[in-house]
Parts: sequence; structure tokens; C-alpha cells
Amino acid sequence: MSDFSQRAEQFLRQAEQQYQPPFETQYDVTCCGKVFPMVTGYEKRDPRYLFGIKSNISRESLCGELCFFDCCEQLTEALFAQYLELFRKIQDERVPSGDPSHDYTLISFVLCTDVVDPRIQRKIKRSEDYRQYKKGEYGWSALRICVADLSKHTYYCNSMGKAIVECLTRNSEPQREKKRFGLF
Repeated sequence: MSDFSQRAEQFLRQAEQQYQPPFETQYDVTCCGKVFPMVTGYEKRDPRYLFGIKSNISRESLCGELCFFDCCEQLTEALFAQYLELFRKIQDERVPSGDPSHDYTLISFVLCTDVVDPRIQRKIKRSEDYRQYKKGEYGWSALRICVADLSKHTYYCNSMGKAIVECLTRNSEPQREKKRFGLF
């Protein structure tokens, strides 16, 4: 087993520990012809509340997240373009856009690599895909991307992917206390 393989395996084990219930983890999942070593996610269907009171007249609410993990030794421009195309295809396939109770679905991708081509760091940050279905009536979905550079211990992400970085690093790095209204 190569050095990268060992570090990638360790990264996946640590990531799995961060995604606790309600997330469910599966291994070696095939989606759109690609085998992902780990996929974690949840789907939640709840009644809607209006001003804190359960509403009898409104429909249920469906929300969820799917997080796909993959590893590649070197992330090049061409490979990232292929991944981006795959990510959008998965978003098309996995979001229940025709369900009137759908509120939102987050489609997240975490790629761990040893080398990130400097030319694609900006492309990672600018790659966004936010969709509303039937003008928001059937909810929305967003594409979240996070690339973990294992050799530099650095994360690159798009604007929605910042939450993934926070999740993946919450136990390994101390979190700053957030100031409330600038008073504390």
C-alpha cells in the first residue's frame, strides 16, 4: 500500500467519525457509473410548522444531504472537469425535484488528493450549482465541493463547501468561540 493510499484511508476513517447519526454511511457505492469508496447521507421527512404549531393544512417537508467521498493522487484540470460533470449528473439524478414536499437537498463531494494543480484552486472556489425547482415551490438543491490536499493539510472549497470543511476539521482543530452581537 502506497503512502497516499494509507493517508487517504486514514482521512476517510476520520471523516466517517465526523458524520454521526442521522447520517448513514455506506461503502463502495456506485452512482452514475462511478464507484465511491464512501457515501454518507440522510433524508428527513417531517411535518411543517407554522409559528411553532404543527400545521394541518400544509404538506410534509423533505430535506436531506448526500456526501460522496473519493480519492485521487493528483487532481488536474481535466480530472476536475470530469468530476464536475459527474457531480452535476449526480445532482440531476439524486435530487427529488418532482416531489412537492421537497424543501432542499445538499449534494456534497469531498475529494482527497496529494497534489492539487494550482490552476484549479480558483475553479474549485467558483464552481457552484444552486437550483430551484418550479421557482422554489418544489425546493432547491446546492452543490457543495471540498478538496482536501493531504500533502499540504489544506482544504479548497466552493462557497457552500465551507460547512464541509468545518465538519471535517471540528475535532482535529480547536474551534473559535463565536461572538454574539459583539458583546462577549
